[in-house]
Amino acid sequence: MTFRIFLLPVVLVWFSACSKAPIINIELNADGIERVNYPLTIPLDPNLALSGDYILENETSGKTYQAQALPSGELMVFIDQMPSETEAVFGLSKSSGNKEYKMKINQTEEGVEVISGQQPVLFYQTAVAKPPSGLPDYYKRSGMIHPLYSPSGQALTDAFPAGHTHHHAIFNAWVNTKFKGEKVDFWNQHSETGTAEHVNLISAAAGPSAAIIESTLRHLSLKEGEVLGEKWTIMVYPTDDYFLFDLISEQTNTSTDTLFILEYHYGGMGFRGSKEWNNVDSTNFTNTWEILTSEGYTNENANHTHASWVTASGEVDSKTAGVTVFGFPDNFRYPQAIRVHPSMPYWVYAPMVDGEFYIAPGDSYKSKFRYYVPNGKPNQEVIENIDEGLKSPIKVKVMK
Repeated sequence: MTFRIFLLPVVLVWFSACSKAPIINIELNADGIERVNYPLTIPLDPNLALSGDYILENETSGKTYQAQALPSGELMVFIDQMPSETEAVFGLSKSSGNKEYKMKINQTEEGVEVISGQQPVLFYQTAVAKPPSGLPDYYKRSGMIHPLYSPSGQALTDAFPAGHTHHHAIFNAWVNTKFKGEKVDFWNQHSETGTAEHVNLISAAAGPSAAIIESTLRHLSLKEGEVLGEKWTIMVYPTDDYFLFDLISEQTNTSTDTLFILEYHYGGMGFRGSKEWNNVDSTNFTNTWEILTSEGYTNENANHTHASWVTASGEVDSKTAGVTVFGFPDNFRYPQAIRVHPSMPYWVYAPMVDGEFYIAPGDSYKSKFRYYVPNGKPNQEVIENIDEGLKSPIKVKVMK
């Protein structure tokens, strides 16, 4: 009798735990590719009204992945490791774990800093940053990422570089455009025809799968006003051996006239490297960077070639550092042409190299980029794994 009284609660607890059905089942297929530090975004039925943190569990092996609901109604899953032969059903359930995330957000009056553990990853500038003393005010800028750090704390970007003050670390701007019959240059601020700026911080929050910043920017004709409204989504992932983040840009023509992006040799999502790589900066220059592309081109030989990824690296604070930037396969004219300057440390994905295109009123231009920032020299095996993962994504089937 005593034995039966003891056993009954145990059986009931076990039955209760095992009978808890997942919210939804999702089939994932690695498709023969080992997935390492792989961010996966899964569109879900908005009627599910998910919010907060979740666990995605392999119903056969018990392997779990962290997940979080996005404001868009999508599910963000961070896959630390998935064997190449994986083809399994995963159940989604609400997470009951603690809320201490690896990724953190630090919001200040100047902008938003993303931190991984104790290490800063990047800073998104919301307030207007002024150029160095004595330089014209038209060089001021907001809506850029600076600094971008290595895991060792080296600053890999330069926001107002000597010789080219209008370059702003990681920034987005068109150069040779025509709007209402006139040229507007959003990149070269000293031309005083156009510029770009931050407008509003939509959200900045950290979860188990990513720290996410959402913001709006605008691209202004100094004569006509706003031409493009832009949304940035920055998603920084909880990797251990290196930093990894995505930058998604969506530009919408908010005017009543078509913006023509004319054929030109540069313009788009730019990267301006460390001041130590800038040979016209007599105070800070120490060495020149090295460029390597997915097609094997190096330095100025890479200019106006096409690339699925580009690595820029050199010494910063006497130690090797660098960053590889990947274009997503659904980007316009992928793999896009690139502009690599022959002497200055800047390069840019530049789709207008292959000819004119336009953004009509109400239409949008979307581009997505993934940034891999190693601790020291870039790892070619990691680069190839990221590139392969972008070209051949995990196959997803939401079960009904």
